Amino acid sequence: MRKFFMSALAMFAMMGAMSLTSCSDDDDNNGGGDVEPGTSVELGGIVEGTMTLDASKEYHLTGTLVVPDGATLEIPAGTTIKAAQGFDKYILVAQGGKINARGTASNPIVFTADADDATSGYWGGLIINGKAPLSGASAGTVGATEIDNNQPYGGTDASDNSGVIEYVKLLYTGARSSADIEHNGLTLNGVGNGTTINNVYIAEGADDAIEFFGGSVNVTNLLAVNCDDDCFDFTQGYCGTLSNCYGIWEAGFTSTEEDPRGVEADGNLDGNGPDHAPQANFTIKNMTIVNNSSTQSMQDAIKVRRGATAHITGAAVYGTGNFENIVDVTDGKGGAGSATEISVSNNAFDIAEATVNDGGTSYPGVKVEAGNGGADVSALSWTGYSFPELTTTTVAEAGDLPLEITSPIALEAGKEYFINGSVHVKDGGVLVIPAGMTIKARQGFANFILVERGGKIYAEGSENAPITFTADAADAKAGYWGGIIINGKAVISGPAGSVNEGATEIDNNIMYGGDDNSDNSGVLTYVRILYSGARSSADIEHNGLTLNGVGNGTRIENIYIAEGADDAIEFFGGSVNVTNLLAVNCDDDCFDFTQGYCGTLSNCYGRWEAGFTSTEEDPRGVEADGNLDGNGHDHTPQANFTIKNMTIENLSATQAMQDAIKVRRLAKANIENALVKGSGLIEQLVDLTDSKDNADAGTVVNVTSEATNVEEQTNSGNPAGSTVNIAAGNAGCANDIFGWTGYIF
Repeated sequence: MRKFFMSALAMFAMMGAMSLTSCSDDDDNNGGGDVEPGTSVELGGIVEGTMTLDASKEYHLTGTLVVPDGATLEIPAGTTIKAAQGFDKYILVAQGGKINARGTASNPIVFTADADDATSGYWGGLIINGKAPLSGASAGTVGATEIDNNQPYGGTDASDNSGVIEYVKLLYTGARSSADIEHNGLTLNGVGNGTTINNVYIAEGADDAIEFFGGSVNVTNLLAVNCDDDCFDFTQGYCGTLSNCYGIWEAGFTSTEEDPRGVEADGNLDGNGPDHAPQANFTIKNMTIVNNSSTQSMQDAIKVRRGATAHITGAAVYGTGNFENIVDVTDGKGGAGSATEISVSNNAFDIAEATVNDGGTSYPGVKVEAGNGGADVSALSWTGYSFPELTTTTVAEAGDLPLEITSPIALEAGKEYFINGSVHVKDGGVLVIPAGMTIKARQGFANFILVERGGKIYAEGSENAPITFTADAADAKAGYWGGIIINGKAVISGPAGSVNEGATEIDNNIMYGGDDNSDNSGVLTYVRILYSGARSSADIEHNGLTLNGVGNGTRIENIYIAEGADDAIEFFGGSVNVTNLLAVNCDDDCFDFTQGYCGTLSNCYGRWEAGFTSTEEDPRGVEADGNLDGNGHDHTPQANFTIKNMTIENLSATQAMQDAIKVRRLAKANIENALVKGSGLIEQLVDLTDSKDNADAGTVVNVTSEATNVEEQTNSGNPAGSTVNIAAGNAGCANDIFGWTGYIF
């Protein structure tokens, strides 16, 4: 959360010095004191003296409740306070005020919304302002509370005591007045280490779960679930310790923030005080960060920057969701302090950029290493939260890959691995392949990787360190080994009214398909697949990459498939989207779609070089069937897919391309910005006809032809209503996006 200043809320002036309002007729609380039993009580205004709540009462936070200097708010175990909706519904403990919220494991204190259907950001949250030091230009710097700049915090008393928070739940917090001014679940502004905070549960918050603005308070046993921005945020010179903390995003979680993280730590406020003192210098002991969201990327599990020095031990990162980095110690306003030390065990599968991003500066104390257990969840059992089972990857020994992978295994960078047999990633199995690795396949049809339904592969290379699957022989040719097959649970075409399954072509005992178009089979990015396509017969052969009923929860981008003996890529149904695909010299079709495929292929380039020849009867650029082999005229769904930004190029002096674009058998295609070029023969530029069924009449093809040897532009029998627009102006796919492949155009 960034700090911004705003004027004091006019609401305070309206409320005057009212401390609380009782809903009973016999309320005689006019200035604090004990709350009378037998009442339903509205909370709001300014506490005078000591206000003691009663756990048997129902409390409604209907406005801002301020505990000023000299006042105390006592909240006994078992009390529930329900907040009305709105930004101005929060509790603020001012400097010199105290809150004693003493719950127990069996009777926690609950701050929540007053609506059963509440979502994150329903009400404000809890703010505590203390007198402990902050970073600043001079000692004793005082800050202004983000949501009310008339409320100061900070000072010189590191041992300041603002009370007790223990066994407390904060739910549905984070209301905002603007994109820049919003509440956290628990905001600790200059809070001193005389304050006791332990056993806190913050869930479904619309900003950070907890944020430390300076101060020295220590916090123990903290659980943060589905909070919109950061789980644990530190800034403005914080110098305390957070122990035994667990931050998790669940499977369905999404964030509205640009850069949500597990840990975000700045040395000074917003990075605008690099010369301020003290800079944040804090400790985290025994921390778990989990991202299980299939749709939300966590920018960093741990981000330390802008002069902050972190001492993080016993940390562990888990999850099936994407992390851009596990640790990032860089920033445009300055990296982490050089004395930063981090020990974290990485059990995450999906890392987009780096395990450690240090920007080229050495941080010898930052280590990603095995052996850390993370948080002790037994200490958080009082929350009632059902913790997911977390899986730790086992490092596979160098040599042949296991033929059955039934649990998560990770290959080790720098080791050599081979595909020597049919490698099956079974339901529950996970294969994690680090960036830069080359995996070599032995020769033969039986040597391939098949990710079965419920299994996952995370082959996440990078632009500078792609992952390569290739032959184990320097003189290999197309068809040397099998290829990569992924089977998912997404929809495929079949008889109407049923959930349809298909049998994998190279092993009909392995099924694919289902009813989950959001199914997630993992990640392939910056991956090269070379010399694949081995066959057992003319009708049973591998593609480079076969996608059988793969769902759109799977991420596939930046793929290079070359010298394959069948199609470069074939989609058998499913909904997966593929971006940035280069196919060179593949024996049959560059891009093949069938069996109800309903996703999008973007930025694809299919190329035959000058010396290319094919063993197939009808090789094409695009081949698309609505249903499997055209035998399901009445099946649903028929393929209905999109191609954006495509180039097809035939440079072969001897090999004719039957069609640059063939759509048939009830397939419906929307092809945008396509370009066909080259000097090789193309029998027909676009054909939407077939003896078993023409393309769907809603098919639209927009293509520019720069090919110099085309026999026929399009078929006069194309279905009525279809659109084939062959005209200048389409640029196709840019080839400079494939520089990472090493291929020279």
